[in-house]
Formats: sequence, structure tokens, C-alpha cells
Amino acid sequence: MASVHNPPVPMRVFARRQTRTLLRRVANQLNRASQPAGPEAVHDLRVAIRRFSRCLRLFSQFLPRGKAKRVRRQLRDVMDLAAAVRDRDIALELLKQARVPARASLAVTLRRERREAGLKLRAAARRLGQRDFSRKCRVWLRL
Repeated sequence: MASVHNPPVPMRVFARRQTRTLLRRVANQLNRASQPAGPEAVHDLRVAIRRFSRCLRLFSQFLPRGKAKRVRRQLRDVMDLAAAVRDRDIALELLKQARVPARASLAVTLRRERREAGLKLRAAARRLGQRDFSRKCRVWLRL
């Protein structure tokens, strides 16, 4: 039962508010990932995209038909690139915990792959930033 001082927020208003908030987080993390990014930045980007994508699915009935799917599709490629970086970060951490020497061929290979994957992720994040992804999303989703 809603009190007089705290009237219930209509679900549509709540859905749009949540979507805007999570879109801002994705935009901030994309900006952060467009620079050389450490393991924490890559992880934060993945979390932001995953939460935003879930929000778009959950609240799709309150968003323009088909637009949420379009936004999720654009983020899927960035998510895949971030996963490639994150996988190498985790593998390198496991090697470190196992006290595998940094000069071991597997460690050297993983660092090289991580650098290459990081460059691809930065380029993709920059492309979305240059295309003003956040502004377009706000227009498409009528936020």
C-alpha cells in the first residue's frame, strides 16, 4: 500500500529511469575502455553492458518496438571483444598464482594476445564513442 508521502512510481517511468542510468554507465565504461584499459576497466565494461542488456530485455514492453534489440546487437560485438581480453586477464592471473615464470612461452603468448585483443576493444569502444552511441540510444529508446 502506497503512502501519501511516497506515491508509487509508474512502471514506465521507473523503466525509463533505470534504462537511462544504465546507459550512462555503459557510455562511461566505453569511454574508459577507449583508453588503455587494465583488468578492472574491462571487467567493469562487461558488467555495465550485461546489466544494460538485461534492463533492455526486462523493460522491452516500455521501449519502442525493435529498438532495444538493435542497441543490444551493437553492444554484442564490444562484449565479445571485452570477453577476449578478460579471458586472457584471468588466464594470466592463474599463471601468476601458479608461479609460472613471466618468461614462460604460455605467459608471453597470453600477454601478446591480450595486447592485441585490447587494441581491438579500444578501437571498437572509440568507434561507438565517435558515432555518439549514447545520444543515439537515447533517441532510439525515447529516453
